[in-house]
Amino acid sequence: TPERIMTYLASPALSRALGDDPLLRDSILDRLPHSESPAARAAVEIALYDLWGQALGQPLFRLWGLNPARIPNSSFTIAMSDDMTAYRQLVRRAAKTFKLVKLKLGSGDWQHDLNLVQLAREECSVDLCVDANGAWSVEESCAIIPQLATLGIRFIEQPVAHNDIEGWRVLHKTLPVMHPPLIADESVQGVESIFPLAGIVDGVNVKLAKCGGLRAARQMIALARAFGMKVLIGCMVESSVAVTAAAHLAPLADYADLDGNLLITNDPYRGLTIKNGHIVLPNTPGLGVALYQENNQEKNQAKNQEKNG
Repeated sequence: TPERIMTYLASPALSRALGDDPLLRDSILDRLPHSESPAARAAVEIALYDLWGQALGQPLFRLWGLNPARIPNSSFTIAMSDDMTAYRQLVRRAAKTFKLVKLKLGSGDWQHDLNLVQLAREECSVDLCVDANGAWSVEESCAIIPQLATLGIRFIEQPVAHNDIEGWRVLHKTLPVMHPPLIADESVQGVESIFPLAGIVDGVNVKLAKCGGLRAARQMIALARAFGMKVLIGCMVESSVAVTAAAHLAPLADYADLDGNLLITNDPYRGLTIKNGHIVLPNTPGLGVALYQENNQEKNQAKNQEKNG
């Protein structure tokens, strides 16, 4: 919540942890107090990494030695709808700009979920991925996933409940060998949560607000790779500050879902841009984010143009 974040930022423990030299980043991160809100810690980490890059005069991705040309195309998310005409229109509009469209599923009826995917496939030829948000049982997952495979789905996020480790294990044993990669999202909250999923999921969704910041995200990526997992860089509904920070890690990922800043109208910053689905990182020091100089009307017009291509 905003209250928890502000309490964390105002805490004396945080002030003591920051010390006098903000460029001693790793030492500071070792001292940072824990918080009930990982997003609060992530905010502090993002600011420290931005300051580090600005002080050294280089974009964050370059300081990490990452190649922005390796960033995968971002998906754009379509919410569920009972209005099939409007749903078709949303899919068509998204497919004009994005090469990967994510369909939110989990209506409570897996047959309806399947119908939504079939409708989307009829409306566009771009790649599709789906996110069930833990709404399916193991039995429902085993019924729908083989059918989704026939529709060419790139990957499936969180088919079973977030705490259903046994469900993940059953899916791993039961599903045919050839199925879209299954990506854990809600089941992954930080570095430690990867270990129980090793060998039973195909990949993990790394989000800064969930894991507590950029350093933990890099650790998660390294650990996931060590276990042979794929990596999805994701986001919450966030401003361009957090989404751009995550995008600096995107060269390390197989998939990207970095559309959160396009889903809000009051974003005070500009950072990454998306052109025909391709993420373009700012080539300026630190994160490369900057405050809007336009008034609100001009800002919203620019955001809508970016969203709609």
